[in-house]
Amino acid sequence: MQTTQPTECVLWKTQELSIELVRGCFQLVTTFEEESHLTRRVLRCKECGHLYFYEFYEEIDWSEGKDAQFVTWIPIDDIESANELGKLSPYEILSFRSIRYDYPMGADQAMGPQWNCGRNTAS
Repeated sequence: MQTTQPTECVLWKTQELSIELVRGCFQLVTTFEEESHLTRRVLRCKECGHLYFYEFYEEIDWSEGKDAQFVTWIPIDDIESANELGKLSPYEILSFRSIRYDYPMGADQAMGPQWNCGRNTAS
């Protein structure tokens, strides 16, 4: 699986990311999965063309209804890498270099977006 630092991407170069910048940066390439609590796609940066694996994951809180939501953008080199990432659980996805935008259960506001360099440091 190929995940590299997108050093030419505006998202890598920008010191302080905003959710508006991140969301506005992409165009849809393909959707792998689209459910109410899990969405997985491949997106392309409109500026540099770098591919990203996108995941939206929501944990259902049956008691209070304050569902935790997690959004991840992982830079990838090709569609095959997205296919491999698509086989992983939302928790396994967390180990890869990515942009994270999380809204944990009970939080007053979202955390991020910010780069999470993860344990996978392949370049």
